[in-house]
Amino acid sequence: MGQAFNMCVKNGGKVRTKTMKGGKYMHVCFMNGKSYAGEVKKKMKKMMKKK
Repeated sequence: MGQAFNMCVKNGGKVRTKTMKGGKYMHVCFMNGKSYAGEVKKKMKKMMKKK
């Protein structure tokens, strides 16, 4: 993740999840009126139980 994002989280910023198209999402940290974007991640499929 970006260094600015990590510092924002470490210093108590509010982290929100932004959903994107194609099953992707990104964490965004807000602090002092500024936003810091994290990595774009892909949602994992749920595992089916085996019988």
